[in-house]
Amino acid sequence: MVASLIEHERIQTTDIKAKELRRFAEPAIAWAVSVGNLLTKDKEKRNPEERVRIVHAMRMAQRIVRQRPALKKLFDELGPRYAGRHGGYLRIIKNGWRHGDAAPMAVVELVDRPQPAAQE
Repeated sequence: MVASLIEHERIQTTDIKAKELRRFAEPAIAWAVSVGNLLTKDKEKRNPEERVRIVHAMRMAQRIVRQRPALKKLFDELGPRYAGRHGGYLRIIKNGWRHGDAAPMAVVELVDRPQPAAQE
């Protein structure tokens, strides 16, 4: 579910799953943010210590995010995007009740995500 959230940046699920998702997604994004400023540097200009920090952060995030494309997006886009932010990367919005079993629903989205182009 964390990989789906990273890939789509907004998913709809039950309220309880959304709250549990936060426990896993926030630390994964925090690992990408911890090296976000290093990722903006050219690969040739990174010293060995910086390379080790990046590899360590990627391996720690890979414990949570198993899919390679989601991990790549996490470190290429989300890490630099949230580099100046200290936590609070997710927003949970309650979305009413599911029709079939009346389970409480919620929308989980990344804050400060780019808005899709307005259709006219």
